[in-house]
Amino acid sequence: MKRIVLPFILCVLVVWTGCKKQPQFAEPNFILQKWAQGIEKLDYRIYAACEAYPKSEPVFREMYGSYYLIDLMTTEVEEVKGDNVRKDQKGNSYLHRSVSFEGTIMDRQSRQPKGVMRGNAVFIRFVEGERKNDGWLMSNRMLIPVER
Repeated sequence: MKRIVLPFILCVLVVWTGCKKQPQFAEPNFILQKWAQGIEKLDYRIYAACEAYPKSEPVFREMYGSYYLIDLMTTEVEEVKGDNVRKDQKGNSYLHRSVSFEGTIMDRQSRQPKGVMRGNAVFIRFVEGERKNDGWLMSNRMLIPVER
């Protein structure tokens, strides 16, 4: 009897602990960290992989030539509503959710902190089109410096 009950209990524990709902902050945090890494290294390829509609490489280098961001942390993530599908300019459907985050602005020349910033972004996931399998991507981002 013990030979049957013990494996059964172990299986139940493995399934129960393995099937927990993943926190909603995990994926946006990963994308934000990857995006910040691309900006810090001025690596356009990493930046473009995180953006739904990336700017051209010269514009990217001009935008982030004097600063970069570190310690990005998601502070709020909107729940995804499966029935709230929108279309972009090309006619591709996508799901969306708002994400708020905070971080530190670093001066690229001196490598010293310039200040703290708060940001908002719309994360989108294409349901159809060429970027359908790219997962969540950043769009419509706004960064606001905060005086402390």
